[in-house]
This record gives sequence, C-alpha cells and structure tokens, in this order.
Amino acid sequence: MIRIFQVAGRPENYDEKEFVLNGKSYRTILCSDALRKHLEKEGKIARLTILVPESLLVDLNEFSEKLRERGLDDFDAAIIPSIGKFGQIEFRGSIETINTAIFLQLIKNKPDEFYIDVSTGFNIYTVSLLEVAKRYITFRKLEGLLQGKDEIRAYALFTPPVMKNVDRYFAEIQPIDARAFFSLPDANIDRIAFGEQRDRLAELNRSGTEIKRRFRKMYEELKLAYNSMRLNVPLAFYELLDFSDTVKEDEITEFIEKFLEPVKTGDAVERLNVDGVNVANIFYAVALHRSFKEFADSLSEPDVDEIWEKFSRLYRVKNLGIGINEYFLQRDLDEIREMGKKLGENEEEILGKLKHGENFTESANRKRNFFAHSGFLYEWTILRKNEGRILLCWIGDGKKEIINWLLEPERN
Repeated sequence: MIRIFQVAGRPENYDEKEFVLNGKSYRTILCSDALRKHLEKEGKIARLTILVPESLLVDLNEFSEKLRERGLDDFDAAIIPSIGKFGQIEFRGSIETINTAIFLQLIKNKPDEFYIDVSTGFNIYTVSLLEVAKRYITFRKLEGLLQGKDEIRAYALFTPPVMKNVDRYFAEIQPIDARAFFSLPDANIDRIAFGEQRDRLAELNRSGTEIKRRFRKMYEELKLAYNSMRLNVPLAFYELLDFSDTVKEDEITEFIEKFLEPVKTGDAVERLNVDGVNVANIFYAVALHRSFKEFADSLSEPDVDEIWEKFSRLYRVKNLGIGINEYFLQRDLDEIREMGKKLGENEEEILGKLKHGENFTESANRKRNFFAHSGFLYEWTILRKNEGRILLCWIGDGKKEIINWLLEPERN
C-alpha cells in the first residue's frame, strides 16, 4: 500500500480548492487528499496519514472530526510533538524529538512507496518530513544492501503557497532519494535521550533492560559480520555466525516511544531531548543485520567452490565498495585447491602442514597473517576432502581469539 504523509494546520484554515495533478483536477481541502484520489483513479491503493502537532489539539478525535466537517474523509491521524509557545502553553523539546516521532510513524507503516506533502505546516515540520524521509529510505536500502536490492520509492509533493483568494493550484511531484553506505552504524541503545530529568531517564532505561540486552548482543554479531565481510574473512559466516539474535522494529519502536511521552508541568509540556540520529542508527543496525542474515541463510557448507561462488558475487555488489576483496580471495582459494590435491578421500590436515610439510612452523604474527590470507591462517585452518570437495574449518581452540580479532581488528 502507498502511504501519504502530511503535517496539518488548523482545520478552520482549510477551504476546498482545486488541485491539478498530471492534468487531472480534484476538489478537496488538502493536496495530499487530491493525490490519494489521483492514485486510486490509477488503480493504486493509497492511505493518507495526517500528522497533527500537539499544539493544535486537545483531543485527536475532535481534531479529526473538524477535518471531516471541512470535507476530508478516509484518513488516519497521529500526534507529533510541538516546539515553542502557543497561547499560554510552552512546548519544550527539540527538532530531533519531532524527527523521531515522524520516523517511527514511517517505521510502523513500513511502506515500499510513500509521498510527503510539504505544502502545509510550519517550516520546522516540512524540514523534518524531508529529513525523516531520507532516513527511512536509508533504512529500507540497508535491509537489502548485500542483495543489491533497491525497492523503496519516495516522493515529495509541492504546491505554490495556498491563499484564500486563489482557487486553482498545480501540484508538482519530485522523487526523494538517499544513499545507503556499507558502514557499521554508530548505534547506542543506552543513549536514546538526554536532559535534566535524570530520574525519569534512569527509570525509562531500566524498563528496557531486556530489549537493550538483546540489541547489544545483536549489534556485536553485526559488528562481527561487518568486519568479516569488510576484511575478507568468509569462513566466519560458517564458523562463528548464526544470526539468531534478531530484534524486531516493533520492539525497538515500543521502547523508544516511551522517551517521547510528554510531561505536563503547569503551563508547559516538556519532552526529553531524543537523539534522533542515534535512533536512526539503531534501526539502521537492525536493517543491516537483516541483510546479513538473508545472505547467511543462502550458505550451506564451507567448501571451496561455494565460498568462491557466494563471496565473489557478493564482493561485486556495487554499493558495498569492497570489490578488491575478490582478488585476494581468489589467490588464497587457488592455493587451498592446490593443497587439497594432496588429500585422499575423507582425509584432513592443517593447511600449513599441507604446504610446508613437517618443517611447518606457526606464524610469528598470527593476527597479521590471518587478515593477510582471507582468514585462512595456516596453523588454524583445516582442509578435509569429502566426495571430491574441499571443506574448510578452523581449529576450535582458535575461534575465541579470531572473534576478538574481528571485533577489534585495529587493536595490536
């Protein structure tokens, strides 16, 4: 389903106008509603969500009813935070708190195609809509980054400023895009928000003890997978990673929404300052972990031919930027194939002994040699021949140290 999002102003300020989209006219009070009707005329299912700043309402149902009285129907409504003083009430918060509230609306709806109408609302909200749209696009692209998928479509809807004495408006639609890079998101589940309300922050963080524990575990696995791929260590996907530590978006959304709840004190409505960039990175981590899991699920056994087929293809994915890994992997697998010829059926041996015989001595710098040879360290890599295939694994005693290397590759 296509989703359309628009920040609303006061219902009494909206009059029915004529909006023209692709040469077709629609009479309604909002351009976003005209777009919904236009898409439905083209046979597409579209749903309109009105984002309502809290400064405009006492009750969301009452606000929605006022819009219906002005002629708008068939829409959803959701409250978003406000900033500034309106009447006698001051709304205290931050732009990132607004960004986060809108971002979570997109996460909960999770459209493959969406539009944002930036023809209404204060500047702060239109800026937020555009920023959040790009964050959501990045999130969706990261979900399919390793697979080379790009299935998200986003657009901005514009009209000239709507005036009381002007009846007809030509709407313009422009695509929105954002790039998703192969990098490890800097996500900290313990840093959702900050501010002077320390007791409240502590209480909220305690309420999420379990989800935070699971996220940290997932994030460590993501870091392990990311460094394994970036540094060309394919065997880690067979020996160290199972991607069982998943965390769902709705679980994180439910936790983060607690930090968005307002506190009313006298003539003020106050919210915590949410770190919206960090919140986006948390969801980026979930998305990238999902992409890694999808890739890992396509693997079966660590034989030389499968490793070459799966990882050489992966390294060629343009947006990853790790194509050079293919050359080093080919070099090391070619050597392993040659060494494998020395094995009889069902025989196994350490790679170093196959290459150097009884004169083999262990590396003076294991970590350096590990990364220099695609993770196939001579003293820890075992070759086994089975039905003509060369299967690879690491010695069990070395796996703990390999994990440490992959988690902290720059540490000496």
